[in-house]
Amino acid sequence: MRRRRSFAQWSLLSFCLLLSGCAETGFEISSPSSLSFEELKQRVARIRGLSFQREVYLETTSIEAIRAILEKSLWEEYGQENLQQTARVYARLGLLPEATDLAKTLLDLRLFYQGMHQDSRGKTIFLPKGPWKPGLTFPGSSPTREDATKQILLVQALTHILQEQHFNWEEKIRNRNTGDSRLTLRALREGDALLVTLAHLMGAPQENRQKIVNGLRGLRGLPAQIDKELSRFPELLRQEVAFQYLQGGEFVSWAYAVKGWEGVNSLFQHPPLSTAQILHPEKYYVKRHDPVRITPWGLIRPFRGKMIMDETLGEFLIQSLLSQTLSQGEARQAAAGWGGDSLLAFRQGEELVLGWVTAWDNREKAREFYGSYRRALERRHGFSLESSQSGVDVLISPPKSNRSLLLQIKDHFVLFLDGIPAPRSAEIAGTIWNDLETGAEPEPLDLAGRSPQAFSVKK
Repeated sequence: MRRRRSFAQWSLLSFCLLLSGCAETGFEISSPSSLSFEELKQRVARIRGLSFQREVYLETTSIEAIRAILEKSLWEEYGQENLQQTARVYARLGLLPEATDLAKTLLDLRLFYQGMHQDSRGKTIFLPKGPWKPGLTFPGSSPTREDATKQILLVQALTHILQEQHFNWEEKIRNRNTGDSRLTLRALREGDALLVTLAHLMGAPQENRQKIVNGLRGLRGLPAQIDKELSRFPELLRQEVAFQYLQGGEFVSWAYAVKGWEGVNSLFQHPPLSTAQILHPEKYYVKRHDPVRITPWGLIRPFRGKMIMDETLGEFLIQSLLSQTLSQGEARQAAAGWGGDSLLAFRQGEELVLGWVTAWDNREKAREFYGSYRRALERRHGFSLESSQSGVDVLISPPKSNRSLLLQIKDHFVLFLDGIPAPRSAEIAGTIWNDLETGAEPEPLDLAGRSPQAFSVKK
């Protein structure tokens, strides 16, 4: 029973925050007191300007059945073995605690913070059985009524159904080839749902877009509230939840403020490619800044057949990584200017070898990240990196340390190696620089009609 109460409480949290947040902006909430499911479907379709292409059903079922639905979705999106490898690599980097069962943790998290769940076909919304126990109150606001809470959660779920029916969104998320690009699409999904919910709560007509956009101002405290309510989950996952709602909402609001829901639809047709574009909307709307693809052949060839991960962390995860040991301000500053990255992990017997190449907008941004990441590594491992005799701007672990690390900067690139002892790490680094291939990140098939510009050529 204790787990069920926690589930119900968190399923209310993000939308109770909306209620209190809207109050802080000074805008009056005019959500209808009671609407049937059919009436709510019509309202969401009218707000969003999209019709439901197939019938949508509301089904009440057990937490256990919902857990099975979420588990299937999780395996389709990630794969169980991939999650195990990701947990191991992220723990090695410092993004997750050691021995994190990432599959179970993600499943528990989704059960904990999502109030309702919809199938990937965009047909059914699943509502958990049992009484709702809204126990969250906020300064200056009264407890949320059960019927209003369910209504707000249904608005979000119905918006997700529209996204699935019109844009096949779950499949697009699964088909993205990096965690950074998948998180980008999830932020777009939640940002859209957030704006629809604000429009529903405020009763704002189509022509009063600014009223809805201004409603986002009351959500600045969302990350702190999520951090508190999700304290039993790893910090990285708490930050991801807040990112999807808050940064996702702010990104979508740029398109909505200018072109309304037609502008939001264009985002789903031509979505952003990276969390950097979500964090810095001007990199999508003003001057398009797509990520660079990096292929470190000098690292791939020596460990061919042993690769367990080929990933892009992206600006958001780099910011999260740095914030584990540095201040939030320094982490944000050092991660800004990200242009692309390639994280490779290899199994060497029982050991793990990591190679990570990051690209930056210019040499100054590369050097800023290089300095911040050096401090982060030294604080985490408790030793100072030393200058190597192999070249300028090459740092390695001290001889008596139990970790073999190399950190090097060259032009607007930074290289990090973990698990390759010196002097071989210096040899591998030299090979990587000599045979580093970069270029425009290939756009997904749904964007194939657009012609990307190359970021750089073979280095």
